Amino acid sequence: MTSLSRAGIVGVIVAVAAAVIYLAVFSGGSGGPAGGGASGQARAEKLFSGLMNLERFSASGGSVRWESAEPLDGGGVLIRKLRIEGTDWDGRPTTLSADEMRVRRIDWDNVGMSPYGDVEIRGLTAVNGRIAAFTAATGATDFVADLKARWDWKPETRVAEIQAFDLTVRELGTLSLHARFHDVDLAALQEMQPGGDVDPAFALGLMAGAKIGGFEIAFADRGAIDKLAAKRAEQTGLSKKQVIDRVVAGLAAQRAHQPLDIVRRAFDALIVFVEKRGTIALKAAPKRPVPLLRLALTGRSSLAGIDRLARELGLTVEAR
Repeated sequence: MTSLSRAGIVGVIVAVAAAVIYLAVFSGGSGGPAGGGASGQARAEKLFSGLMNLERFSASGGSVRWESAEPLDGGGVLIRKLRIEGTDWDGRPTTLSADEMRVRRIDWDNVGMSPYGDVEIRGLTAVNGRIAAFTAATGATDFVADLKARWDWKPETRVAEIQAFDLTVRELGTLSLHARFHDVDLAALQEMQPGGDVDPAFALGLMAGAKIGGFEIAFADRGAIDKLAAKRAEQTGLSKKQVIDRVVAGLAAQRAHQPLDIVRRAFDALIVFVEKRGTIALKAAPKRPVPLLRLALTGRSSLAGIDRLARELGLTVEAR
């Protein structure tokens, strides 16, 4: 069970979510006009034009299709029976499908890097070798998810907010993210889009000035712990309770050797989470925004530096 911990679950969920958001929204290209009185078909084509025009995607035989697309009031679109076929970063065949994708709000003039959005995807499935292995290892019978995402960037304040990012894997749980960033120069990033290529060094330079205003990352258990414990019990001949007890004992032993207070509190929360299920959440509530670059360079910091950063961010970990 420890090899497929909360980190493993969250890692796979985040990978799928990132792929969906990128393919569905941020890969949007120029296409034709899609706002105003445009048809649902025109809006759907606009969303996926960037993906369909990618050389790697087309070279791999990638395809995007849907059963129907209808316009929504306010300039949105409802796409039913969406199916995207292609390959992942390692060249493995991958298929993403969704019962429906509802885009309520998007900047049709800049789909590739929209400053705001409201997207909901229901009945999302991902067919891929890694996903299949993950599903089997967790004891889940299938990988079906629902996603809700809302974000907004205010050019006058340069504050970006992820108002909601909720990905629910129906048999496992819900990963949620809420965040606020200051001094985000999205306009400069948008200007790089028409050329098609983004210089990573330039993009990193732009983001170096960004600051963390606060965030919460949470995972709400909806069967993940029980399924992982049952799978491990089946493999070892132990009871599910014995598996849980061993995991808790292992976490307690690791906690005893942690030099940082925030890490010890994280282990305390993990123990409660494993014992009682519920939700585990990592929160940052700094008194003033903290440079994002500080977080990126944490790996090179001393223990004292990491502890200072945790205090500046106002980090807390809780199980509820």
